Amino acid sequence: MIDSVLDLFKLTGRRAIVTGGGGGIGLAIAKALGQAGALVALVSRTRSRLEAAINEVPNSVAIPADVMTVDPGQLVDQCEAALGGPIDIVVHAAGFQHREPSVDFPVEQWDRLIRVHLTAPFLISQELGRRQLAAGRPANHIFIGSLNNWQSVVPNIPAYAAAKSGIGGVMRALSREWSGHGIRCNGVAPGWVHTELTESLFADPEKSAQIRSRIPMGRLAEPREMASVALFLASDASSYMTGQMLVVDGGWTTS
Repeated sequence: MIDSVLDLFKLTGRRAIVTGGGGGIGLAIAKALGQAGALVALVSRTRSRLEAAINEVPNSVAIPADVMTVDPGQLVDQCEAALGGPIDIVVHAAGFQHREPSVDFPVEQWDRLIRVHLTAPFLISQELGRRQLAAGRPANHIFIGSLNNWQSVVPNIPAYAAAKSGIGGVMRALSREWSGHGIRCNGVAPGWVHTELTESLFADPEKSAQIRSRIPMGRLAEPREMASVALFLASDASSYMTGQMLVVDGGWTTS
């Protein structure tokens, strides 16, 4: 029984995987899920960052793994064993950036970016989906998109733009196939958030000023402002929402 609308946001007893959980937006989302009562497996390739992160995230365990190379089945097995049961929520927040003009963009970086931002989220969700469908278990899959889903925001990031454009299609395809079985797939498309992925841009005063001048709210986002939206999508508060990429950009796409 729901006594308060706030009860809809509670995740008590649910188990979540957050890739890229060692820092940035991923860590902020993991904190929100843990604070809402979920048991959280933080996945990151950097063990030292994970060890620091689990001190900030309630009810969390560290799972050192590189989503580019890990076997999805082994990763899910490891997370389920650490959390004591099947996974209810996955958040695909792992990522990195490489900036170089398209005419010079190395194929090796292209392959790595596509693998991290597009292929790995699909393969991990595919593995989880198989298990959740077989068990008749409802679940939430949350993908981190980008303003590049809709527009070319800045130059010199062709692989990132391609991957983020593609992840919206993956999200919609899985939603179309699975939502009738209680597995909802949604996403968050962040605007400008000051994280490691954007550090090189904001280190340039001219570029930083140009970016800020176009944001109607006049400021960058905090990672927690993406986390609250992810919590909404992971919870019963969004129970009739699926196949949607929510733009959280301070008004950038309207300007």
